Amino acid sequence: MSVLAGLLKAGASFCQTARAFSTGACCQIRMHAIPELKKVDRWTEKRSMYGVYDNIGILGDFKAHPKDLIIAPCWVKAFRGNELQRLTRKKRMVGDRMMTEDKLHLEKRVRFLYRRYNRTGKYR
Repeated sequence: MSVLAGLLKAGASFCQTARAFSTGACCQIRMHAIPELKKVDRWTEKRSMYGVYDNIGILGDFKAHPKDLIIAPCWVKAFRGNELQRLTRKKRMVGDRMMTEDKLHLEKRVRFLYRRYNRTGKYR
């Protein structure tokens, strides 16, 4: 019996010396009132033009692609990629026609993004 009591005391003292840790979610978020609903303008230009070119194939006999109808700079039209890829594409397409200061800013931005993507990029 005394052996068992000694083990219990040792176990109890061991539990008391163990450090408590927290996951950071100890306090519950308290809300005093229900938040107001956001007033959203459903007829902004971006929302109103969403899906405008979806029926071009059906109505136009598949002769025109929506990317041909979009008015945008040539280096942005039908392009998907990150900022570095977009800027290098712009430099290739219109770099020789750019003003000196604009080209300098473009090259500075390309250098910065190149370093950044190489240090903390998704594909490094």
